[in-house]
Order: sequence, then C-alpha cells, then structure tokens
Amino acid sequence: MKTILLSIRVGEMRSDTGTREQFEYHAISVAGVRPVNEDAWCIAPVDGGLACAVADGIGGHEAGDVASALAIRIFRETIQEAGLTAGDPETAAAILKQAHTLAHEAIREQATGNRSGMGTTFVSACFGNGMVSLCNTGDSRCTLIRAGTVCSLTKDHSFVQSLVDREVITQEEALTHPMKHIITHSLGADFAADCTSHRLLAGDTLVLSSDGLHDYVTQETMCMAGEALTAEESASFLMEAAAKTSNDNITLIVVRVHGKTIPQEECD
Repeated sequence: MKTILLSIRVGEMRSDTGTREQFEYHAISVAGVRPVNEDAWCIAPVDGGLACAVADGIGGHEAGDVASALAIRIFRETIQEAGLTAGDPETAAAILKQAHTLAHEAIREQATGNRSGMGTTFVSACFGNGMVSLCNTGDSRCTLIRAGTVCSLTKDHSFVQSLVDREVITQEEALTHPMKHIITHSLGADFAADCTSHRLLAGDTLVLSSDGLHDYVTQETMCMAGEALTAEESASFLMEAAAKTSNDNITLIVVRVHGKTIPQEECD
C-alpha cells in the first residue's frame, strides 16, 4: 500500500477492509491526479450479508462531490429503513432501485444555484446467500472475475455502449473511443436504473468501480487481480495499475466470495 500512496497523494486515500458472512471486502478511493475526489462509496452490513455502492460525481464546478456524497447517504438511509436482507434477491434488487430513485430525487431537489447541473453515476450491490443483486445508473460498474475470465455484470449507460449494442463498433473499439466518457443516464439528470441478480461461486472476485479504474486497466490486469490471495491484495494491485495512467479519481470495492455455493448461473 505505501508504494501506491506515494504516487497518488497520501492524504486523499480512504479505505476499509473486513469480512461479512462469506464475503471478504476491501475498498479504496483516491483523488488521483485531480484536486478534488468527486467519488464516494460505502460498505454496510445487512442481515445475512453485505451492501455496498460506488458513486462518481458529475460536473466538477457544479458540485459533483456533493452529488456523490448525497447519493451514498440516501443509499445508507434507504437500506437501513427498508431493513434490507440478503436472502431474497428480488426484494434486495427492488430496495436497491428504490435507493437509486430516492437519491436521484434528492439530488434534483438540491441542484440549485452553483449546484445546478450536479449529478452522479451510481452502482450498488447486495451480497448474500450465494447471490449478488445489482443496480446501476451511468457508467460505474460491477465486474466479475471468475476462473481466469472477466465480464461486466452491469451494462454502462453510455453513448459508446449504445454504439456497441447497435454493432456500430466492437467492444474492443469502445475501449479507446474518444466519446467513451459520455453517459446517457445519471442520478440528477436523465434517470434510469437497471437491476439484475446473479449466482456466485466460491472463489469469485467482484469489483465495483468508478470509470477512473475500469477505463484504465486491462482484462489481463483484472484476471491477475482475481488471483491475489486476499481482497485487500487484489484491490491494491488494481489501484496501483490504474494509478499509472488514470487521469480521474479512482474508487473500487473488491469483494471475494468464500465458502460453498451451488452454480445455477454462469457469466456470459
């Protein structure tokens, strides 16, 4: 960790590590080369598992950091008031979507004066009972690393992703497209939230991240992170790799799955 921090400003790092049920986690967030960290994140215990979220604020001079922090606060309050549990993935997904919706409404209400136009991307997850329920708005992402393969469990709400969906460009071309940072949905603007649930296997590594991470690391790097012994080592490896080239804030939460699970769904 100290080697990483020397290059990404010691005072700007926030991190957390621990284990909840069968899920080991580690989170890191840094400002990177930017003067303000507009990303925000949280990890919260829920009955039977773990809930977490990553937000990436939009509009630096319009208080993107305020929007991301507000989204995280509303997320925490919503899952606590709803009594989120990890046993029912459909109910968990519905509560996650409710949190996205309430956060969007709160941001719109406070987007006045010099905060006009503020917004944030948002990805949230509930882990428990061998499952993960996800909800995403914008281009923050949840990536699954499993047995040497990497795939995104969320689909970016972005202009470039729409080109990929229409087969105008390939997924490989999307990685270097000059308009890859243009998003089509966010909290605070044109709102949408997509929810899915997925079966997990022992040994899976999942990464919730802002685009300051996943736009700057390769699939090969992601695969190598999945081979790390702990969630903390995996997160540190990804942070160090991204910090070499990223020109954005960098935030990630790594969740490692332990124990026995029954395979019912494979990642495409």
